[in-house]
Amino acid sequence: MEKGFELEDGPVNLRGLLGRIVVLPDGTARVETWRRPEQGWVPGGADVAEILGAPPALPQRLIEYGVPEEDWPPDILEDWRREQER
Repeated sequence: MEKGFELEDGPVNLRGLLGRIVVLPDGTARVETWRRPEQGWVPGGADVAEILGAPPALPQRLIEYGVPEEDWPPDILEDWRREQER
């Protein structure tokens, strides 16, 4: 995740993409979609309602798409790490 961004919601599964909402340093928010590791998160590609209504992305999808762990929601990351220790 870029410095100065705060994850508001996501990543979520979205029509075969991953989407999220981030809060920018100035307090505004924007929607971003994942474009594979080569491009990372890019602005747009969905709207806020789509993100808020979509199911969360599971670890398997985040891994498959190459999303770095620092971009995972803390609760999902923690659960995934716990599973890996078993």
